Amino acid sequence: MINTEHVTQDLRPPKKPTAKALGKYFRKVEIDYGDIIGFHDRTLSIDGRYASLMMTGSLKDSDHWANGAMGMTFFGIVVFMQLAALIKFGELGPYLTQPYTWGTQLLLLIYSAVQFKKSKKKQALAVVCDRKTGNVYFPAFASHPELVIPFEQVDMYRGSIGYSRGSGMAVNTLVPKIYHASAKRDSQYAVLCADNYDQACKFWTLLTEFMDKNKPIPYGLLQSVQFRIDRDVASIWPGTDVRNAYPLDPEIKNNYQYVYHTNYEETVEYPFDEIQHVIAPFSDDPELLKKNIERAYDLNLLLF
Repeated sequence: MINTEHVTQDLRPPKKPTAKALGKYFRKVEIDYGDIIGFHDRTLSIDGRYASLMMTGSLKDSDHWANGAMGMTFFGIVVFMQLAALIKFGELGPYLTQPYTWGTQLLLLIYSAVQFKKSKKKQALAVVCDRKTGNVYFPAFASHPELVIPFEQVDMYRGSIGYSRGSGMAVNTLVPKIYHASAKRDSQYAVLCADNYDQACKFWTLLTEFMDKNKPIPYGLLQSVQFRIDRDVASIWPGTDVRNAYPLDPEIKNNYQYVYHTNYEETVEYPFDEIQHVIAPFSDDPELLKKNIERAYDLNLLLF
């Protein structure tokens, strides 16, 4: 399983202030309880214990398939045309007879074919937030070592990358406040969770509530939890293969069946009397949980 139990011990502060490291086109995502009614997590990445935030830099899916297919087709046609010219005319131009030319084209064709084959298997790494332990797991990625720190040591920023004037690709970035001592550089983790700044604030607000095990899981996350309960799969997976998910945590599987009404078409009889309105399987303080449930209703985190 993914290590969310043991916090990384050998830590250091960041080498640069976050604002300087990210640049002026990023701003911190703030907690805001004022406008969260109606918001639902659309990524279906929360299972009641784990919140899995896919890292955009690690995804291999339809775009990679298309790029691999395009590269393989292009270089395949170039090689075919040269072979056809060689067969028809018996010779090639002096440039094309150079060994490095054919060697380079052949390597590019093989590389495109390999990438095309890899793209058929959905792959990704994820930053994992564990409600039970209160820790966040950052996977080893590129030259950055694995990092496990408390949720309180993580901030989220929203901004754009790719162009000097802030008109590049918009991203949501998780930024640790502390790093592994062996990390040569401060790292930021671009994740999939929201389409704009307002959505990022709503998601971050609900995720902050989610990461306190003595608070009920907010209503806006229960659709994702129900999705996982129905399929008995967790939102985490070993390695990079997203289709090889772990089974749902027994504390959730054995104690909850219905937490969110999904049968809007009324095609089957829905057991309204069996819905568990509050899901908090890891709470260790019943009195505090009771107070937090009342607070959640007052803040519209839970709906009547």
